Amino acid sequence: MDLEDRYIAATPEGVSLSVVLAGLGSRFTAYLLDVLIQMVALIVFVLALGALLHNSGETGQLVAIGALYLFIAFDFIGYFVLFDMLWSGRSPGKRMTGLQVVRVDGGPVGFWSSVLRNVLRLVDIMPTGYLVGSILVLATPRNQRLGDLAGGTVVVRHRTAAVATMANRAWTDAGQWTAPVGGGHGWVPFSPAGPGVVPAELAHWDVSAVGPDDVMLAGMFLSNRFGYAPEARARLGIDLANRIWPRVAGAPTNLAPEQFLEAVVLVKSIRG
Repeated sequence: MDLEDRYIAATPEGVSLSVVLAGLGSRFTAYLLDVLIQMVALIVFVLALGALLHNSGETGQLVAIGALYLFIAFDFIGYFVLFDMLWSGRSPGKRMTGLQVVRVDGGPVGFWSSVLRNVLRLVDIMPTGYLVGSILVLATPRNQRLGDLAGGTVVVRHRTAAVATMANRAWTDAGQWTAPVGGGHGWVPFSPAGPGVVPAELAHWDVSAVGPDDVMLAGMFLSNRFGYAPEARARLGIDLANRIWPRVAGAPTNLAPEQFLEAVVLVKSIRG
């Protein structure tokens, strides 16, 4: 059984796109980070407004109150819309936690969808502590709150942290292994799971960052490996593993290069 909530989006081009849905915990963490930034911005604005209109009389006080209300409205709703447009569905909090708002077909969130989902945040936060939104995220098959349902959006999770962690580590970096590098320890056939089902020991692998070119190269190598000289076969296997390894999260530390490549191709062929 896959340990992640996944959603298969059918794009307008007719391509099936598999995405990992963000859960309640990661969404709440991202929201708390955004609220912290919003509160800092509000405090800075209030201090600046107070300094600017200090001793300005009754008219100045009315202007200050109006400006404060406008800023609060922008800070609560416009903040998210602004970053949805600037950063393709990633507010600073979402960006730090590897989340992104996209349309249900996998495309980028549009302006009006963003406005609608963020205006309805007023309902999602009711009555307190994001209760309505939390219940809907847990109850809906695509982990959508009311704003997502109305705006036709979902929040997906990317492997940002995993990629950053592994980006500078090669397959041959012995420090990441519990077994000798490429030693073949643990080389056993993957447990059968039936057609179209990821084997249990590979269910937690995230290969969403592995591109079609990498899959093609790995597949060509695996299909032709028995025709290579042993030295060339070993070298090519390690080279390909070094190339693909930084784009995979969740792989164990006791696989030989060819089994790692076999697993990547298998998971990609099932999940797309």
